[in-house]
Amino acid sequence: MLTQSKKQEDWQFLNEVSCVPLQQGLRNLQKAFSNFWAGRESYPNFKKKRSGGSAEFTRSAFKWKDGQLWLAKCSQNLPIRWSRTLPKGVSRLLLQ
Repeated sequence: MLTQSKKQEDWQFLNEVSCVPLQQGLRNLQKAFSNFWAGRESYPNFKKKRSGGSAEFTRSAFKWKDGQLWLAKCSQNLPIRWSRTLPKGVSRLLLQ
């Protein structure tokens, strides 16, 4: 359904961003409705745009190159300000 929506003229803006957060949003929506129909939760609430933006990326949407973090479909690297120095060997884990 997401692929079909991205092909429609009114929804072309979806092609400008990575598909990973869009897919994750649909997974979260599916889980919310599954919990609702199973009686574990109340009806899912709509998240308003003004309540702050957030996006979930899976591991495949990141790229660590030359000490810089890149997100899928972003033309610039993600600026990072480390709050503390990383332990030795962590950068090796990021490269995997």
